[in-house]
Amino acid sequence: MRILTSLAACLLTTACSALPAAQMRLPPALVQQSAPIPIKGIGGGRQGQFVADAWRGSYNRSEERLAFFETFVTNRGHSQFIIEGPGISSSIEAKCRMRERVLDLEIVEFTPGPMSYRCEFTAAAQAIPARFELQEVRSGLAGALSRRERRGEIALGGETVQIRSVHKLEGTPIEMAVPIGYVFEQNGFPVGAVEINGSPRLFFAEATNENLSRTIVTGAIALAIFWDPANSALGD
Repeated sequence: MRILTSLAACLLTTACSALPAAQMRLPPALVQQSAPIPIKGIGGGRQGQFVADAWRGSYNRSEERLAFFETFVTNRGHSQFIIEGPGISSSIEAKCRMRERVLDLEIVEFTPGPMSYRCEFTAAAQAIPARFELQEVRSGLAGALSRRERRGEIALGGETVQIRSVHKLEGTPIEMAVPIGYVFEQNGFPVGAVEINGSPRLFFAEATNENLSRTIVTGAIALAIFWDPANSALGD
């Protein structure tokens, strides 16, 4: 009986390991237009180097959880990255910070200070007119379902792109409570996306020009290295 049990566990483990990672459901406008570009080098560590097609750079990040009487909780995170590549004369440096305040009553949890994630940018040690912001949105049906929806925007080099989180999985009606990726939009039309589950992947619409691609990939790196408190193991 022990042998049969061990064999069954082994077969189950092997089968599970052979299953592909869940993938985000892309907007129809991107499905036929863009081949995925892997963002190599971003794993589970605190720092590293990344490559995404012709763009490359380095990053580091940290997170912390401060709790008072196990009820009043503040989640904080910091990340920075340097990116160079097409459309970037030398390099762009980003410094990002996240903050969230939570009231944990054991039975139920409130967020009096919803998650916010912001980045500031410099080039050659000089501030540049650019911004990145991501906010938690918990209202309507998404809030009722406890879906950790995020919305935001990045503006860089004359291009402004809206960001929204994706929770739907490809090939299934299942929706994740936390984001599996993000879509970048202009005037309500998808121009790119980044998948953050497993090894990050980047998607561009076919008509994307160099300036817009630079803006999308910069936002994608900020999201790919972001340690979202919704996924954090701190405090477990």
